[in-house]
Amino acid sequence: MKLFKVFFIFLFFCFSFYEGQQLPKETYYQFSYHRNVEYKNDTITIRVENPLSCPLRIRVFSDYLKSKNFIDDTLKVMVNENSFAEIRIFANNIDLEKIKFNINQAFGDVHKVIKQNNLALPFLKGKTYNIMQSNKGSFSHDDDYNKYAVDFDMKTGDTITSADDGFVVGVIKDYEFGKDDKKWTPYSNYITIYHPESGLFTQYVHLKKDGSFVKVGDAVKRNQPIGLSGATGFASGEHLHFNVLVPEKGKTLRSVPFSFENNLPSQSLKKNMKVTNR
Repeated sequence: MKLFKVFFIFLFFCFSFYEGQQLPKETYYQFSYHRNVEYKNDTITIRVENPLSCPLRIRVFSDYLKSKNFIDDTLKVMVNENSFAEIRIFANNIDLEKIKFNINQAFGDVHKVIKQNNLALPFLKGKTYNIMQSNKGSFSHDDDYNKYAVDFDMKTGDTITSADDGFVVGVIKDYEFGKDDKKWTPYSNYITIYHPESGLFTQYVHLKKDGSFVKVGDAVKRNQPIGLSGATGFASGEHLHFNVLVPEKGKTLRSVPFSFENNLPSQSLKKNMKVTNR
């Protein structure tokens, strides 16, 4: 009887673990914005409202309107921070039910001049962490979006801090699990901060469930605690994935080299190096 109980408990935990490793059924987004489409007097008006403290690049396309020669290609508009923009398309004798818009957005203004500055380490003063993966690491730093990211071996529940003054423009906090499988890439919890003085964006990735101290719209200060590390999404273990990005023409953002305080370039950091925030 006792053996049966042990076996039952073993199966229970194995089943629970297996269930916990299934891909999430719900997808979360780091921010939301409002858009409205109106047709009046032979004119389609698309209004996009940007609630973020950073510019948004909006791209609008419709197969139907292109086939009818009302548009030539994708329409592009820049929506300034905490503002709105309108796109007007003259289109007479159209079938409204056939119009389907593909509307995408991306952070930042590609024309803004980037002013690189030394960033604070993204963890508390007095703490020391090893580098798990450096720039251009083969595990996951092998594309334009992650190329110059740095992974610190922070444990689940360790405090993450902001690398500079800025505004929170993205937060995902509701995922619970992670796995060493690229299928899990979209299911990380993370925080995105825009730094208007430099034009940089910083991201803090793999946070634990409900591990964000901030919300979209918050102003943050350099070294301010903003969240708790974890292992959500595509991760081989618990750590902080820290990335610095700039807007990329025709794309979203791309990873760039950067420097921490005390003359510590990101490109000088190698796997297993110890880094102390003094």
